[in-house]
Amino acid sequence: MKKYLILMLSVAFICILSVSAQEKAKNTTSIIEKRVEKMAMELSLTDAEKAKVKVLLEKQNNDYDKLKSGLTPESEDTKVKLKELHKTQNEELKKLLGNEKYAKYNENRAQEKAKVEAAKAKM
Repeated sequence: MKKYLILMLSVAFICILSVSAQEKAKNTTSIIEKRVEKMAMELSLTDAEKAKVKVLLEKQNNDYDKLKSGLTPESEDTKVKLKELHKTQNEELKKLLGNEKYAKYNENRAQEKAKVEAAKAKM
């Protein structure tokens, strides 16, 4: 009887972990799609550009996951590698969007950062 109970609890635990992993994947995909749509509206992206941006954002997400899984969050090495990765990804995005759209993208990011800072200041 105890073995049966342990087996059932193990199966339930595995199912919960599986569902949790699937939910994370769905959330990540949803976030990427929302970012692509927002960028498309703000930058007037074509369908081809939207597809390329989506692929780039998915690649960036995978790169961050790989990098973070292998390093400790507080180390200087992690910070340096994240900065290098961020710089590389921005260069790829600039190549994809072109100078004009990339400048507008940076302008929009600066405005959003200012809004966040203003909200933090109010707290």
